[in-house]
Amino acid sequence: MKFVLDTTTRLTPGQILGGSPPSILRISRRGDETVTQIIGGTDIEITPLVRRMLNLNQIHPAFDQHYSRPEAHVTVVTPALGARAHRHPEGDGIKIIVVDDGSLPPLDDAAIRIEINGGPSSARNAALHLVDTEFVAFVDGDVDVGSDTTWLRSLLHHFDDPEVAAVAPRVRSIARDGFIARHELRHGALDLGPLAASVRPGTRVSYVPSAALLCRTSDITAIDGFDPELRTGEDVDLIWRLAAAGKTIRYDPSVIVHHEPRTSFASWWKQRVGYGRSSAALARRHGNDHISPLVTSPWSVVAVLAPMLIRRPITSVAATLTIICAASQRLRKRIPDLTNRESFDIVSTGTLHTVNAGGRAIRRVWWPILLVLAPILRPARRLLVLSLLAARSPMTVLDDAAHGVGIWSGVISTATFGPVLPRIRSGRPQQPGRSS
Repeated sequence: MKFVLDTTTRLTPGQILGGSPPSILRISRRGDETVTQIIGGTDIEITPLVRRMLNLNQIHPAFDQHYSRPEAHVTVVTPALGARAHRHPEGDGIKIIVVDDGSLPPLDDAAIRIEINGGPSSARNAALHLVDTEFVAFVDGDVDVGSDTTWLRSLLHHFDDPEVAAVAPRVRSIARDGFIARHELRHGALDLGPLAASVRPGTRVSYVPSAALLCRTSDITAIDGFDPELRTGEDVDLIWRLAAAGKTIRYDPSVIVHHEPRTSFASWWKQRVGYGRSSAALARRHGNDHISPLVTSPWSVVAVLAPMLIRRPITSVAATLTIICAASQRLRKRIPDLTNRESFDIVSTGTLHTVNAGGRAIRRVWWPILLVLAPILRPARRLLVLSLLAARSPMTVLDDAAHGVGIWSGVISTATFGPVLPRIRSGRPQQPGRSS
């Protein structure tokens, strides 16, 4: 297989810096030779070093798009309620199972009919019992995968790695008229961005949606498929259970499918609220660490809050830079192999992440608290204003607010507070040790 470096990866003699979360991997001379082969585009085996770099998001698989696995057989499962906007194209080795999840009137082309609507998890599980192919693809009815099976053939490359259990393409919104469609095109809830990733909690891509998801059938059946108690968030739960079982899940944005946007504000709002409501159920199943609205370091928190507490702009900027420099020097003392530039970049990148994630957390879950404090505390007013300015558009504010309504609804109904509590962790990059 061939591999490419992640955009965050930096190479210095004897070590690799980068990935998500940021990590330092020390390597031997033989490891340096492996890295040279990766940079040169050489086909190499997945050695323990390569595996570790993959898991740390320091490298990603690179495939020849003309390569295919014609011998692979895939069953495409589509849960449907009412008329379906898109039908998956047939092809050699492709089986189609449409599950009618309580539609009235019943769908004519469904292979399975469920009389009472049980939600997408139950519908997919009903079809999973009939799957006899090596791979199964879950594709929602409002997803357009194109006129052929190219998207499947492209994703099948990843299963050359026997540890890969699931892989997802990038899901972009279809361009339609209207302010909702325009927002979805830029900030689609299912669009996880242009960067490839090894998917697991605590990384830049912590889950992938089941709107379009290709899986190794044996791995999905081994964890009993989707949780039928979850009507939303069932895809996040599935991915996290696969990761907990030691499986690899990949996100490949070089393959793109398209999702039909909501046609009305009411349906769009309901969808976003439902996404937020699933947070409490996920926290109860997987713990608070996976679902926290903000994961950051103490140094980043201090660097972000300092300007809020200091009135003079010049003084506040100087204070922030002083804190970042002090944190980077502390980091360099702990990890002497880092240069001043590398340690400064790590800390400043973490601070910028805290700014962006913190603004989103304020707009989603913390604004009620800040509204109460705003009349008496200037920093609360500043945080509210800056978070709104960072949103850049009213639709982003509404998007976050809808998620927040769902999050608080789930938190209150289940008394599970993980989705609204920040998690403060060590600001030190992970040090996986030495690999050859």
